[in-house]
Amino acid sequence: MRNLCCALMLASTLLAAQEAPRPVSLAWRRFGADLSGPARPSGYLSVVGRRAALIGTETGTFEAWAWPLKLLHAFELEFKTPLYDAPVLGRDIARRVEVTPAGATIVYVHPAFTVTERLFAPLNEPAVVAVLEVDAVRPLEILARFRPDLQYAWPAGLGGQYVFWDDREKAFVLSESRGQVNGFFGSPSATWATNNPSHMLADAPSELHIAAGGADQMAIAMPKPGEPAGRLTDAHAGGAGIPIVIVGAVAPRDTVRAIYRRVLRTAEALYAARAAHAQALLDSTLVLDSPDSVLDRAVRWAELNLDEALACNPDLGCGLVAGYGPSGPTSTRPGFAWYFGGDASINSFAMSSVGLWGVARDGLAFFATYQGKKAPNLGKIPHEISHGAARIRWFEDFPYAFYHGDTTPFWILALAEYWQASGDTATIRRLWPNIRRAYDWAKATDADGDGLMDNARAGAGAIEVGDLQQGLQSDVYMSAVWVKALEVLPHMADAMGGGERKLAAEARRLHDHALATLREKLWLPAERRYAFALLEGGKLSNELTVWPATGLAFGLFDEERGQATAASLAGAGITTDWGARTLAPASGLFDPLHYNNGTVWPFVTGFEALGLFRYHNDAMGYAATDAIARTTFLWGLGDNPEVFSGSFYEPLETAVPQQFFATSMLLTSLVRGLLGWEGDAPNDRVRLAPHLPARWDSAAVERLPVGTGRYRLRIVRARESLTAMLVRTAGRGVDTLLFSPALPLGATLQSVTADGRPVVCASRPTGADVHVDCRLPLADRLEVQVRYAPGWEVLLDPPTPARGERSSALKLLTQRLLGDTLELQLEGLADRTYHLEVRTPVGVKVVTVSFPAGGSRLDGYAARAVRVTAQP
Repeated sequence: MRNLCCALMLASTLLAAQEAPRPVSLAWRRFGADLSGPARPSGYLSVVGRRAALIGTETGTFEAWAWPLKLLHAFELEFKTPLYDAPVLGRDIARRVEVTPAGATIVYVHPAFTVTERLFAPLNEPAVVAVLEVDAVRPLEILARFRPDLQYAWPAGLGGQYVFWDDREKAFVLSESRGQVNGFFGSPSATWATNNPSHMLADAPSELHIAAGGADQMAIAMPKPGEPAGRLTDAHAGGAGIPIVIVGAVAPRDTVRAIYRRVLRTAEALYAARAAHAQALLDSTLVLDSPDSVLDRAVRWAELNLDEALACNPDLGCGLVAGYGPSGPTSTRPGFAWYFGGDASINSFAMSSVGLWGVARDGLAFFATYQGKKAPNLGKIPHEISHGAARIRWFEDFPYAFYHGDTTPFWILALAEYWQASGDTATIRRLWPNIRRAYDWAKATDADGDGLMDNARAGAGAIEVGDLQQGLQSDVYMSAVWVKALEVLPHMADAMGGGERKLAAEARRLHDHALATLREKLWLPAERRYAFALLEGGKLSNELTVWPATGLAFGLFDEERGQATAASLAGAGITTDWGARTLAPASGLFDPLHYNNGTVWPFVTGFEALGLFRYHNDAMGYAATDAIARTTFLWGLGDNPEVFSGSFYEPLETAVPQQFFATSMLLTSLVRGLLGWEGDAPNDRVRLAPHLPARWDSAAVERLPVGTGRYRLRIVRARESLTAMLVRTAGRGVDTLLFSPALPLGATLQSVTADGRPVVCASRPTGADVHVDCRLPLADRLEVQVRYAPGWEVLLDPPTPARGERSSALKLLTQRLLGDTLELQLEGLADRTYHLEVRTPVGVKVVTVSFPAGGSRLDGYAARAVRVTAQP
């Protein structure tokens, strides 16, 4: 009887609607990059526009933001059928999730119904939209629940919030006592909603109810004798659905109401525009076609992801945020979704590498607006700016804005990298006064005259927390960034002309002095690597950290010391199977869960990968790059988590699930390291210095950018030749190619032809491989073939750990030739045997490598040297 009663009540609710609201048909787009899988309770999911974001889980629990406001949290669906008294929780029956470049889909499955929830954030509205497509065999009521917040982003605050139901709009109104901050949560299909106190936010969630069909929206097909019971059909099936719209803004209620109505009215067009934007991005950025399909797909999602970093705040403008993650029920910090100058600069390297120049330009220019305007921060670029900054005295009363010192030289370097890739001198000229002030501030932080920035004056560099900061004078990370900024700044100054050539000359002198200090004072001769930092009193920190990888990535060290430092990082102390630790386990300060003292960051893994490529350890550079790529599909589909345990392949519980400096370093290490593509549009040239992984026989890339040009590249490698074909597919391009491919160690150059004609190129042995250096004219197309006598290559596949595993893969530290014998320095798990393939001048040889018992107490690895001859 109880079920019959509930069924009658539900049927009466469904029949109560006299006018069927217009369904929304999104014409949901399929893209070649779509990702899908089972819905995981802890899986991360977001949809992000320029002005709003929905952040949550794959099972359908979300919080909604419209910058600078947190509108609500705990938004989720429940379903009520005549079969049960209690509603069915959506999170319990979420079965599948699909992520596309324009939105996401969650499919809820029950024996009586399937509901497909389409989610997207319009590109330029402070809104998010859900559309529910319903297929049911019984009458169905959908409950949309949430807990209102209507609060400014941390650390700003707002009081007097309340929520009420507006039956005319079929929406909850979120407001505050002045009526100047407002939000709407509603659906034209709502039949009724909970009541709330008119003066406060209730302890219970707000809830609106939606009939999946009304009297004139649905029909139950009556079965013929012998046929099964009829299936509920409605106007929302077959791609049309019930909209739920969430909007918010710092604006009067009527203004926000108009936004709500506009989004409802134009939802289809807004989705079409969002999909068109995604397609335009996919059609204009780099495409990799390699033997590594995981890497290929991760590249596409990295480009899509970085586009989402550009966030527009009506108080502050449009700039690059650092990442997205749920703030939870009580916090108002959405991951790192506020403006970080250092992260923006680092991420712009990747944007410049793949042609996301508008995002890079606007994101970097944003920080010039908030450059320090008085001592001691005159000229300093902000480290971070909260979305709520305009609602408080952010720069005056809080210590965070100028906390970091590395941000300022990174910003100078990022603008130079953008300029070299794009050739956009107009932007550099517009920002030149800011660049000049940034330079003046940075050079003034050198208290002892050694040319390096001092952390005590500048602010934090590599380390934010922990004992590694004690006695710190100049860390290698900030020092390397500053030296590289000094290297590129004079080129921008020369382009400005006039009196700026005096600044260029000064910066060149300072660069030479700072570089000499970096190279000599931070070298540890006994350990044969660069130190983490110069300490007070002229001492050095001999802790083995990942941070010298920054100097490697920028090519600041000579070959001998650079390769030695790269070897120290390639070992198991720093390199895990999923990326680079910040600090080695041998340190007394090591803690695999400590943010600065032993965790693994994809961000620093990217610097390590680029450094390993630059100093010719291709196998480990590729392994590090591939490790970042694999994180793209781990926690959320298409997103890269911020930080991992230093002992197990698992993100920290406190990690931000969508962190852009984790994403960007995949592209930076791939394009600048593995492919070796670096544009120099102001000088009308581009460098191509590929380090192909040993197992790759070919690779193709679409839309490599430099200046206004885009190029198609195909590299084909055989046992005794390497052929590169470059075709200009758009724009003017550049007129000179600096071609410097890596050949196997011990290979002997025989000939080089360009479009079939012999050309003269130099052979440059590095001790770990051989490079062929050519300077060639570049027209619409060019085919270069390098022929050589074979050499030696180690066929080391990148590791593929499962979640929760420890490191176990073989690590290649160095390789060198001793006459006709290859010597390898390797690390592997103690008391374990590995089988390693080596390509010799006469064929492939399988080498058995056994490690003695013992090994490191913390990571279980042991070291040994192995010699390989070409004979069977």
